[in-house]
Amino acid sequence: MNLTDLREELSHRAETVESPDLLAGVHRRIRTTKRRRVAGSLTAVAAIVALGIAVAPTLTSTAPDPADDTPADYVKDSVRISGVVGTDKLDKAWVGNIGETRGSFSWTPTTRNVIIHPYCAANAGETRYLVQIGGRNAASGPCSVDRITPDDSGLIRPDSALWLDVPLNQATTVNVRLVDNDDKLIADDYAQVGIGIYRAGERTPPPGAATAPPEPGPGDHEENGLRFRAEIGGDRLISWASGKPGVSKLTGSYTSTGRPIQIDTFCTANDTGSGFPYDFKVWINGVERLSSCLAMSTDLGTNGGGGFAGVGKPGERMNVTATLVDKSGRPVEVPGARIAFTVYEKGPQRTVDGMSLDERVEFGGAKYQLTELKTVDATTTRKIELKTPEGVPFLVSYGSSDLGAKGVVNGTLDGLSGQSMLSTDDGTSEITSWGLGTDGNWAGPSRTAVLRITDGKVTKGKLILALYTPAK
Repeated sequence: MNLTDLREELSHRAETVESPDLLAGVHRRIRTTKRRRVAGSLTAVAAIVALGIAVAPTLTSTAPDPADDTPADYVKDSVRISGVVGTDKLDKAWVGNIGETRGSFSWTPTTRNVIIHPYCAANAGETRYLVQIGGRNAASGPCSVDRITPDDSGLIRPDSALWLDVPLNQATTVNVRLVDNDDKLIADDYAQVGIGIYRAGERTPPPGAATAPPEPGPGDHEENGLRFRAEIGGDRLISWASGKPGVSKLTGSYTSTGRPIQIDTFCTANDTGSGFPYDFKVWINGVERLSSCLAMSTDLGTNGGGGFAGVGKPGERMNVTATLVDKSGRPVEVPGARIAFTVYEKGPQRTVDGMSLDERVEFGGAKYQLTELKTVDATTTRKIELKTPEGVPFLVSYGSSDLGAKGVVNGTLDGLSGQSMLSTDDGTSEITSWGLGTDGNWAGPSRTAVLRITDGKVTKGKLILALYTPAK
């Protein structure tokens, strides 16, 4: 699987068998500079990307562990791994010999706040670096020489699935490879790869997010290293299960109230090799509802998952079955793989032309409540405006119901910290709605958010713009 395929897999991680009203926005494409999903995972994507197999050690050099708070640069063959990158401090460095496109070394992690900054140079066309730590996927990205400007593409957060199998203060093996877009090891006499493993410095949370993870609350559960919160936003946990490494099937049950539900999953079966050979399927009363096998955050329920309406009548007993399968749908057992699921009952919602907005949400660990909702008829009015509050962080949810689009309909959200672009173009003729996206925003002066249709023919539907402010 190449990097493009990986992005598509991630963007469709909540692919569902059905398309209920709550998921009208799943099958859409929204191109945006700063979009966040409400209750979406803020973990680094780099921690779950697809990597190649582990490789044998080589005779290349490793840097000594830094002895003080200001690590020295590590230099080999004129390749410099900086001791400090932004607020990140070097913990371990490795640079392979010229012509080597794979290597291995030992490292002892002492913190779960880690970031990988790579160095790679190659002549062999499209090349990517791949990193595994303790046999688990850790980071991947395009090969670019000496990344001086820090970014967070290699950030491994404390809630990463990696730490379930890589204990602190114990030596582990780090494998590094240079591959093409088919994950095949390249051959290049002039290629060279190196990485710096850094103790990640303090980071400013994304706009609208909390500065720290939510504190444990009444009714929360912790099991097998995973966290199951009793409430997330306005949603209530009604069923959950997790397995020890190697378990391939889970069951649970709950009594339906007739309200919509949200399903989230956790699955590490695809975290030790290339591609996505496994799926983790969830059935409720024998109906398949969700299929995904990714390990985003160990805080289950915050990964987005899939939302469903009409699942069960009030008082009906609902049985949940979750099974690890191969691409042919056959049950499989994967040694060491971890699986889990949650089912949340949705809290109060407001519905606009088939699109549902939660009254209370969690965004990056911060709690918000819906304070203003504006809609216009998209066939007669091509823009809608909303005034933002002064001096408090806030969220803006934006999008549309079914526009009955004849061809592509494009739009923009302006007036905030950047421009978000919306489109019904996903390469098919099936998408007729923008769905709903949510952006977080810092506290500041009051502004006017403007959602508009920029081009395209609309035959029905509503433009939707909603404001969320900190929950009281």
